[in-house]
Amino acid sequence: MAIALFPLLDGETIGSNIARYGEFIGANTTLPLRRRLFGYPCKPDTRLPSGMNHLAEEARHYWNVGAKEIIRGHTEFYYATATVSEKERQTMLSDMLAQPGGRCSRRSACGWTGECVSRLRYCEECLSEWDSKVIPFYWMVDHQLPGVYSCHAHSSMLKLAKRGGLDDLTDMTVVSVKGSDDEKILAPVSPSERWAIEDVAKRSARYRASSDAIPSATAYRALIRDAGFVWPNGRVDTRSFVSSLLAYFGQEYWKLSGLNWQKMTVWLRNIIDARGPHEPSHPFMFIAAESLLNRRCTSPGSFVPTTHNRAIDLGNQSPGGAGDTVEPGLSELLCIGLLHRSDDAWKEQVREGSGWKLVCSCGLSYQASNVVQCSRTQLSVVAFGAKYQNLLRTMLTNGVSIETVSRELHIAEATLSQWARGAGCEKGMALSTAEIQHLRDRWCSLVKNARPDKRITSAYRVDSRLYRTLRRYDREWFMAFNLANRTRPKRSLLTCKGADSMNP
Repeated sequence: MAIALFPLLDGETIGSNIARYGEFIGANTTLPLRRRLFGYPCKPDTRLPSGMNHLAEEARHYWNVGAKEIIRGHTEFYYATATVSEKERQTMLSDMLAQPGGRCSRRSACGWTGECVSRLRYCEECLSEWDSKVIPFYWMVDHQLPGVYSCHAHSSMLKLAKRGGLDDLTDMTVVSVKGSDDEKILAPVSPSERWAIEDVAKRSARYRASSDAIPSATAYRALIRDAGFVWPNGRVDTRSFVSSLLAYFGQEYWKLSGLNWQKMTVWLRNIIDARGPHEPSHPFMFIAAESLLNRRCTSPGSFVPTTHNRAIDLGNQSPGGAGDTVEPGLSELLCIGLLHRSDDAWKEQVREGSGWKLVCSCGLSYQASNVVQCSRTQLSVVAFGAKYQNLLRTMLTNGVSIETVSRELHIAEATLSQWARGAGCEKGMALSTAEIQHLRDRWCSLVKNARPDKRITSAYRVDSRLYRTLRRYDREWFMAFNLANRTRPKRSLLTCKGADSMNP
């Protein structure tokens, strides 16, 4: 008989789900429950456990997901194996599915050493959002990854639960350990360091979901060369690279995350030496280096993100000479364009309705509204010049999804979609197979846990953006799935099915 566990929530850790059920039944420890679920004494701090087939079978009536789907959506498996060969990954996957037969090497991303913070982290904005939607609080896999101190969804610094931590006795819920005195993991940091920390969180989440693949060593060597870390004689400037990485993230982040000169020097030498073979480095080092190198390549001559540029003071008259009085708050606004340089400045300011249109010399045009009421207003990109158009065209035609482009360039998806259609780049806007599968899994989970009398409508209200994305990029499967799982009057409700395969 299957165990009556609660449904898995989006991105929830397995331990979090077990903890919620254990708390509900009043268990003093979750160890007996874990032994039954996994088929062996699996400890609460096991991040990549074996016995996943056994777990899926025990929870089949309440989770209704396969073992591989549990591994993909609720463990850090694809993050932990991002730098190993496909053969090693498949071997590790087989070991996780079966009952444990002995010790297995590289079974967890917690192999990262030197991190000074507990892995029980949460985002206050996530909790607030879940509370408004009556969703139980839970631990997210993405928040527990090494070096991730920012929420990839809200770009807010994570908090560290002080009142408890993982031990060998029981799984802990967020509610049981969250306290009013919990503090953000990092003290206030500079805008440039914050951008770098947020970028690591977003990249880590994408690799954990297997939405992207870590670049090859060849690609990293090209990035190192393009970023200016290679001497004219062909040798790599190791000292300059590591010192740039330190300046990029800041001393405090290095200390807390466990990054250091020795680790990054060894990583760099392994990348440079194409003869190999080498023991795979931890994914965190690849992600940290990738973040710096990409930022350095898009912002030549600067070791820090462009958001650290000085504010441009427009004075009291519009640059165009139209005579409009410039609101004082405009002098505090910053252009956040990816191609913005330190010598770029606001070249045009025009009053539009109740707000202003600002045009930066880097090529981005913004809409700034309600400047009178708030001296620091949110800028919305409404147009982009030739440099950005060339970059966008290259990214889209190379198969980068519109969501990824929007996230990387801080430009709204609607604005990008409109431009792409006009520029004839729609064919380059298709999502990858992994991205489509992830969206399908998410939609199936929402429909399965929705109100029985209004499955599709309720799921739409929870995530309307997901609904529109699937309808646009995966219409055939989406329509067939919704038809099969819609609420039918006077008949038993159909169960969610079909998300395990990419074939409709």
